[in-house]
Amino acid sequence: MKKREQNKLARKARIIDVAEKLFFEKGLRNVTMDEIAGRLRYSKATVYSYFSSKDELFFEICQRGNTILQRQLQEAVAQHPLGVDKVRAIGRSFFQFALNYPQYYKFISYFVSGSDFAIDEALEVKMLHLDKVLVDAIQKGIEDGSIREVNPQLVSKCLWAMGTGILDMIFQKGDMMEKHLNIEKISLFETFFQLLEQSLARNLAANREV
Repeated sequence: MKKREQNKLARKARIIDVAEKLFFEKGLRNVTMDEIAGRLRYSKATVYSYFSSKDELFFEICQRGNTILQRQLQEAVAQHPLGVDKVRAIGRSFFQFALNYPQYYKFISYFVSGSDFAIDEALEVKMLHLDKVLVDAIQKGIEDGSIREVNPQLVSKCLWAMGTGILDMIFQKGDMMEKHLNIEKISLFETFFQLLEQSLARNLAANREV
């Protein structure tokens, strides 16, 4: 790679680094491109030469978080042969990701649920496939007989919506539920996936891991 190209990539990464820090500190809507440029000591034109909008920067940060998430999900499913057990492992891994990287989780969740981002449709479509590991695990379960016949894409999207809903409740009310209801955060998420397994699993007793 030529030095000019290396410098360009380094400058782009630096812009993302600074934008990420500001977004995490102040929130996406409370940061301007002028502020990002000022923190970098770049001209506003320089920042716009790499990213046409603040939303494109936001997408890049979501992609960073998604890279970490996908790596953890892949590691989780690799430890289990049955599809139904892969699905359970994905749930636990997703929960840990949200706890370990709360800002990335919140940004990814906001991006997926939002619809007013000024970015190319092709970029938005990329994030529609962030649940591919889960889709593949459900399909694997159908093939190995541990999950009943369902539409993997449809079920995966529903699980994403329900799972993020549970996590949002944990982030907002988890401490209060532990204090006043004696409900642990991990127990809430585990119960959700137990209910999920009961609805998806076929011949659960015969097929699931012990």
